[in-house]
Amino acid sequence: MEKTFYIEMITPKRVIFKGDVVAFFAPGINGKFEILKNHAPFISAMTIGEIILRYDDGYDEYYATSGGFVEVNENKVLVLAETCEKASEIDINMAREAHEKALKKLEVRANYDTEQINLAIKRAINRIRIAEKATNHH
Repeated sequence: MEKTFYIEMITPKRVIFKGDVVAFFAPGINGKFEILKNHAPFISAMTIGEIILRYDDGYDEYYATSGGFVEVNENKVLVLAETCEKASEIDINMAREAHEKALKKLEVRANYDTEQINLAIKRAINRIRIAEKATNHH
């Protein structure tokens, strides 16, 4: 029996992925979750973290997201993400620079929103971690 289901991942800027997978893993606001074929209808908010698409050959593809929403209905998954980048497409040097810049802002704190800085740090660390998976995966 076919184990795959259809998934579409979209950001405000572009379609990130359209196709069939056997598993989808996402960073839900209440913890990581997994979707397999014939999952019950489901909607969840996502937070900063890692999305994994697993193909029927067992290959995993990694994406960094800054959050959004996931809807599951009748073996179709729709991901509406604020941002979503494939691990191999992340510019790791830019992610490291963003991390350093956010850390420096946190040190001075003067005219910066600490919560926004902490989110920038989390996004940068997430992008670096996932980009490193692409270099270690191939």
